[in-house]
Amino acid sequence: MPFDMNTIYPLHHPLSLEERRIVENFLLSDSRPEESLSSLEMVDGYMTAMIAGPDEVPPEIWIPSIWNERKGDQNCFSSDAETELIRQFLVRHMHTIAQQFINNLDGFRPLFATSGYKSKKAKELAIEQWAQGFTMGMELTHESWKPLFADEETGMLAMPMLLLSNITDDSDTLSKDDIADMIELIPDFVIKIYKYWKQQKLL
Repeated sequence: MPFDMNTIYPLHHPLSLEERRIVENFLLSDSRPEESLSSLEMVDGYMTAMIAGPDEVPPEIWIPSIWNERKGDQNCFSSDAETELIRQFLVRHMHTIAQQFINNLDGFRPLFATSGYKSKKAKELAIEQWAQGFTMGMELTHESWKPLFADEETGMLAMPMLLLSNITDDSDTLSKDDIADMIELIPDFVIKIYKYWKQQKLL
């Protein structure tokens, strides 16, 4: 059955599998500018960094950055209706992640930990993309993240994401056991990052 583009769900309504596929297809389409986020896992990591991080970033900033709109004026969308639909889906998914932190912080799990994959290689790619998205989320407000990295102990909380994203040469030195340990640490370290910034806001 075709998707009804006129359907509007409230913010608390998580994306269905069909809606996730629509977002994925858009992210993989040729209409995206180069260097755009290219999977829902990457978007999930990107959003998680913003929710767990120091700043409340408005959609007018974080949504265009998903498809790298700042580096060109290319229009990614085929119509105003598609623009609104994708925007609605993204805002809803951001809200879903935020509700995880608010309502069940200790139960937080990244998207790759709650999704099924066809193969081990596919899951490994999903984890790498999630970590890449998280680092991009940090980079979006990188000045505000500096206090976390100014202290060696708190700076280590971001290490699993940085290493698993394969953006540093240190990634090549990780053994399979190291990688497994890093993956295992992600939920706990993200929660600790969130608590760190919550505490900083109280100071």
